[in-house]
Amino acid sequence: MRLKREQVRFLAGRIVDDLVKEKLIEVDRSDLEMLRVMVDDFVLDQLLIEDRLNDEVRKLLDQYRDKMRRENISYQDMFKMIKKRLIDERNLVV
Repeated sequence: MRLKREQVRFLAGRIVDDLVKEKLIEVDRSDLEMLRVMVDDFVLDQLLIEDRLNDEVRKLLDQYRDKMRRENISYQDMFKMIKKRLIDERNLVV
């Protein structure tokens, strides 16, 4: 995960606060903190999906390291290509 937990919590709070401020959503004051926590949990879940996907891509690349070396394919290019293919196959948004 590229963001620290505190950064995610801060962003979740800002998202909720901005949505309320712009009157894009209506929330009782008593429910604001619960909504912030829900958005925080959602963002964290999405970031963890990407982390798990990156781990899976790294494991796949380990299996093809020799072939990549022989065919002069860069690790970064292959990483991006495999990650994109998995995202497309799984209909993920990352």
